[in-house]
Amino acid sequence: MKKLIKILATLILIVLVLAVAGGTLLGLFVDPNDYREDIEKAALDNAAIELQIEGDIGWSVFPWLGLEIASIKVAYPGQQALASLQSAQVSVMVMPLLSGDIKMKAVTVEGLELNLIKTAEGNNWQAKASADASAAPSDTESTTADDQTATKRSLEIDKIAIINAKVTYSDTVTGEITTISDLNLNTDRVVLGQAFNAQLNFIVDLVKQGKKQLSSKVDFNANFIIDPSAQRYQIRDLASEINLSSDKNYQFKFNADIDADMAANTISIDNLAVASAGMLATGKLQVSGEQLDQLSGNLAIAAFDLKALLKEMQLPAINTSDDASLRKVAFSTKLSGSLQQLNLSALQLRLDDTKIAGSASYQLASGLIGFNLKGDAIDLNRYLPKPAKDAATTASSAADNATSSSAKAAAYSKDIIIELQPLRDLKLKGQLLFDSITYQKTNVAKLDLKVDANGGLVKISKLNLQVYGGSISNNIRLDARKETLAIAIDNNINKLQLGPVLVDFAATDALTGTLLSSSNLTARGQSIHSIINSLNGKVQFTLADGVVKGIDAAQEMCETINKVASLGGVASKTVAIDKSTPFASIKGQLNLKNGVVSNNDFAADLDAINATGKGTVNLPAQSLNYRIGLKIQDNLFKKSCSVNNAIQGIEWPIDCKGNFSDEPMKLCKPDLSVVKDIAKKALKAKLQKKLGTSVKQKTQEVKQKVEEQVQDKLKGLLKGLF
Repeated sequence: MKKLIKILATLILIVLVLAVAGGTLLGLFVDPNDYREDIEKAALDNAAIELQIEGDIGWSVFPWLGLEIASIKVAYPGQQALASLQSAQVSVMVMPLLSGDIKMKAVTVEGLELNLIKTAEGNNWQAKASADASAAPSDTESTTADDQTATKRSLEIDKIAIINAKVTYSDTVTGEITTISDLNLNTDRVVLGQAFNAQLNFIVDLVKQGKKQLSSKVDFNANFIIDPSAQRYQIRDLASEINLSSDKNYQFKFNADIDADMAANTISIDNLAVASAGMLATGKLQVSGEQLDQLSGNLAIAAFDLKALLKEMQLPAINTSDDASLRKVAFSTKLSGSLQQLNLSALQLRLDDTKIAGSASYQLASGLIGFNLKGDAIDLNRYLPKPAKDAATTASSAADNATSSSAKAAAYSKDIIIELQPLRDLKLKGQLLFDSITYQKTNVAKLDLKVDANGGLVKISKLNLQVYGGSISNNIRLDARKETLAIAIDNNINKLQLGPVLVDFAATDALTGTLLSSSNLTARGQSIHSIINSLNGKVQFTLADGVVKGIDAAQEMCETINKVASLGGVASKTVAIDKSTPFASIKGQLNLKNGVVSNNDFAADLDAINATGKGTVNLPAQSLNYRIGLKIQDNLFKKSCSVNNAIQGIEWPIDCKGNFSDEPMKLCKPDLSVVKDIAKKALKAKLQKKLGTSVKQKTQEVKQKVEEQVQDKLKGLLKGLF
């Protein structure tokens, strides 16, 4: 920017020098056109600039010293053309000029073109380095006494006009071309230290690789105060309109008061207002410091209708289940920071009926976003997409297909479901609290989230929920720094009421109880297939004080045992009291290794039955091999079902073997060898009672008969009982 200002100043200086030179030559009655080559040589010798004056140099007579010059071209030696000018006119009053003051009638510059070109080797707005470069004056030289004196001189210009100027910036490396065209500036009477009005308008076009990316038409109107002696520059009542167009059209209105006090190293923007498509942002900003690198202020966006804004700006609509959502969005914050980091404090965000407060930050160099936010209550269901009209039909059809396709379970998908690059790009560190969250049928009493993501390592040290009468806490780690994603999850569930969970998510109240569990799991990969095959860790669980509804397991087991024991005779009468199975606890530990789940300590106290279990579930192979043992500990409900004391305490085993694709009812079968032993004992006792002492003499005969009858009876009695 300094270079551009210097170039413009150089052109204006050339015009002024020519004006003074013209006045001198006029006094000598000499045609200044005769000295065109001398002027060009002076520009090259003193400013290292190639100046070509192709048009005539003209002047006017006292009392106004008027200079008019046409067709000027400027370039640094050995480089492409930098600037050109169709014509410039300067009218200076002679008498004030003799006393050191500058009083101009008008300054008019028409057809100014700046052509800025950046290449891999350099650019065309700086002179190439030479052996004499050390002797050239530096851009950073301090202001001389003459310059200081000049700033104290008065400057008065009746009018300044820049007509049809054009600036082109070309970057041959990136292929980007930025063009400012149709630039026009008009001012009222300009006096240093006094307010004057100016209008500025121009068009900006951005082209990349030959394709237009953006076009903008800008109009400014404001009052200016320029006071170089005090190093203060003010813009009052700035009113501007910006029209952007790319694939869509946008319009912005910008108003502000700007005060640049360079002596105090401050730039203030007051009464800031930016309006677009029904949205209004207001605020106040200040930049300070020796390097103007400190920012402070405040910013607020008044409540607006986000859906209406998107529609007016021709952006895609947001589909929500509640049409009244996203209709009231507002934001306010205090700003502070530097060139390294922007801080937002006293942040207030309103989203319909939800209020969120806290602070946030953004590191400009790294892109890291920090936050510490707290919300009151939010109903996420309002912001979920509307379900498709045929969703129910589609879901029903999918369920039918899944039911009919029982030949073989589908293999785990190898499609990538977790992309590495978004995790590597994520730069986030902060904490989010919510007093209440509603999602589908779940009401979360409190959410506590703490995340630290940077450089591909995502650490969610807290994801804690108070829900369903209990609490869930998670510690999650995703490591995407290497080629293979590493996942680690620590989870704890405390006093979670399982009944309401099943009602909300499975539409059944078949099971109730208080769940406690802890798990430590790891996995690797980005697909379901890789995660399942690399799953390792352990899970400990306890389900206490619950009820299995719809099944009286103890009653049915008692009846089954009595039928087996009677072997077709008259079984003891049973009276069903309650179709449910209460239990004191169900607990165990699951050990996982490469997706294979093993368990050796399953234990359940179901009413009067104790159940134990051990075995494996092979998730990669989608198969299981598990054995459950059922044992009656008490003479169950003597009034409802009484069993022979002889079979009380005997374990009744059930083996579950097969594939996930097998029919569930065929997966588990009783171990007939144990059942046979029980039936043999019962039948032997019955025969002994019938035959008396002769049983001893007919042992072999009785044994054979028992074997035959047991086989026949079991075929009928056990069919469909398990």
